[in-house]
Amino acid sequence: MTMKFKANLEKTGNSHIISIPEDIALDALEKIGKRILLKVNNHVSIHCAILRTNAIGYYIMAGKSTRTKMKAEVGDELSLEILKDDSTYKAAVSEELKEVLLTDPDGQNRFEQLTDGKKRSIIHYVNKAKQSATRIDRALKIVDNLKSGATDLKELLR
Repeated sequence: MTMKFKANLEKTGNSHIISIPEDIALDALEKIGKRILLKVNNHVSIHCAILRTNAIGYYIMAGKSTRTKMKAEVGDELSLEILKDDSTYKAAVSEELKEVLLTDPDGQNRFEQLTDGKKRSIIHYVNKAKQSATRIDRALKIVDNLKSGATDLKELLR
């Protein structure tokens, strides 16, 4: 199940967004769900969510890292395809976090008990680090915090 359309990268207030036509958004929400994989210009796939406000309608957030991956600037027309996101966490998991979780079954079990949103927040936090060593350090610290009983996101990311 795929849905293709064209849209421009827009700036609204302090945010960058990609508007989704209502008929396509409603079809995607019904058939795929909120969490999607967005293929941009036939080459870059981005894990994201379909969002909605009364003022804007349906849209996808395009933060700095997303815009960099897309190689897009405000006003650029994008060829987009909405795909079902079959990944476990609906986010790309770094090799470092995967390895830390695989080598620590207790840590992985505690990670799996978190809400999906907390898991994605942790994945994003680990992925933001540019250096592999930093990603490893962050993953190890989070697993240690999980094993010490932390479940609050702020406590986990300390």
